[in-house]
Amino acid sequence: MARSFLAPGEEVVRTTRRHLSVLARPALGTLVSIGLLGAIGWFTGPQSTTDVVDQVCGALAVLLLLRFALRLRRWANERILVTDMRIATVGGLMARRVTSWPFVRIHDLGLRRSITGRILGYGSVVIEARVPGSAPIVLERIPDPNGFYRDVMEVLMEGPLPDMVEVDRDQPDETDEAVARPSEDEADTGPLPRVVV
Repeated sequence: MARSFLAPGEEVVRTTRRHLSVLARPALGTLVSIGLLGAIGWFTGPQSTTDVVDQVCGALAVLLLLRFALRLRRWANERILVTDMRIATVGGLMARRVTSWPFVRIHDLGLRRSITGRILGYGSVVIEARVPGSAPIVLERIPDPNGFYRDVMEVLMEGPLPDMVEVDRDQPDETDEAVARPSEDEADTGPLPRVVV
């Protein structure tokens, strides 16, 4: 499955797929189209001496059902992974398609939730790359977007911390005094400017 695309030592933090609502429009379109084909077959069938219209409408209905079944299977095969090194999408029926965004190339991460998304429990995650002029990548209709965002931010924040200076609090030294008392140049910055509105 999707784990076969991981690097050695890479750990999965979260695995999800797009929200089930992505199938609402194709399902509704398929049902309406099959209904129209059924109505055409019903109204033209009794008047014709052959069943050609019924057979064509039936064949088209079967093709529409197969098309929806392929979309359903494609949705079931698609995964969105958050690992300790990147965000990746894995999908495809026959040929696998893998797209990944390493955390070192992510500049900013955003979260968008529409009213419908808040009601149904999905949102969009916006990934902005460090490359200037590149368009943001939008992962649409992610279930539990707050948890997804939180998991990605936790992984991003667990990166290496900047070098810290150890301070021994038992013995005061010059650095404690320098922090406690500003230098004479910094002590008085002068009067604040007045702003007249």
